[in-house]
Amino acid sequence: SRLPARCAVAPSRRRRRGPRTRRAPPAMGGDGLKHVVHRRVHLERAQPFSRKRLGYLEKHKDYVKRAKDFHRKEKVIKKLQQKAYFKNEDEFAQGMISRKVENGRVRKKGVHLSQDQLRLLESQDAAYVGLREQADRKVVERRLQSLQFLDAPKQNKHTIFVDDDDDAAAASASSTAGKRGAGAASGKVDLQRFDVAAHLDTHPALLGRQANRLRKRQLETKALADPSELEASTTQAYKEVLHRQERQKRLRRVREELELRQLLRQKGPRRKVADATEGRPAQYRWNYQRK
Repeated sequence: SRLPARCAVAPSRRRRRGPRTRRAPPAMGGDGLKHVVHRRVHLERAQPFSRKRLGYLEKHKDYVKRAKDFHRKEKVIKKLQQKAYFKNEDEFAQGMISRKVENGRVRKKGVHLSQDQLRLLESQDAAYVGLREQADRKVVERRLQSLQFLDAPKQNKHTIFVDDDDDAAAASASSTAGKRGAGAASGKVDLQRFDVAAHLDTHPALLGRQANRLRKRQLETKALADPSELEASTTQAYKEVLHRQERQKRLRRVREELELRQLLRQKGPRRKVADATEGRPAQYRWNYQRK
């Protein structure tokens, strides 16, 4: 039978379902606005004006630094306490032989010598210094015998004593023939006319020299060296003599100081008489001990 139109069944409208997808969260949902919205910056307060006399007010960053430093030191102390607690009393290392602990610090030991060894060492040093001093003294003596400081300026003067005959002979040799004064005839010639070069038998250019004044016969026969070379060698020799004399003085001071140290290592009561100066060491006086 046919159904009426009002009773007709409508066709079914079913959706086609595809693969399920996850819904994305909203773009600005949750904590999205936390970094966008302006937030007030809370600053740490400064030291009030009424408390400025107390100095700088510590901030959080200062506290962090102080706390880290405190904990670092605390850890170091704790490690040292552990090492001291678990220390082995029988522990030995080769470095312990040449080192010692002074005021909580490890220091290297000095050379330990007995009093006799130190006395012997200083006596050998003093003997060597005395040997060098003696060698310099001998060299200076040999140099002075050859130099003798003849060219050095002197305070005294060279006085020549002549009699009337020598005076007349020197005056006659220096004066021209036939022109004698009345003083020469009488044997008393004016001293201003006295010829010193003729009296010394040398050249007039050599009168100013105080040493090595050659005679005329030697000037004619000998070959003379360059005066500049002789002066340079003589100056160098004088410098060497002065240098050795100064070194001899320094060596003498060192030798006296070493000898004094050697004497101070001996036993016996003593007292200081004079302090050390630039030219000599300190002076001591030992009490007499009856033996």
